[in-house]
Amino acid sequence: MPIDHARKKAIRERMAYAGLSYREAAAELDDPRNEVLCRTCGWTVGMVCPECSPGCGCSVGCTGWRHGEFGDDDHDPNACSECGAGGSDDPYGECVCYEYDDEDQEVTVA
Repeated sequence: MPIDHARKKAIRERMAYAGLSYREAAAELDDPRNEVLCRTCGWTVGMVCPECSPGCGCSVGCTGWRHGEFGDDDHDPNACSECGAGGSDDPYGECVCYEYDDEDQEVTVA
């Protein structure tokens, strides 16, 4: 599919989804702030967090203001702050951030 057809299709989809005019949808599509920053969490360049190294929603331990503004509203305080395991969605999820030695009960960072 040539670029022009793909672009027009994307503009039409944006118009239908957000109820925008053709001009508004094209401007929104061309705005560099709307480029995808991370395909895992879906954050865009306009959402980047200056306070953490990944700069996106994948950093579950960051307390930066962007994470409060754009972050997951369903943050689970019982989940691991690094990987998210063990929260209410999956209370038996196993955190793999730390390795435990069963005999000594010493924690070693993985």
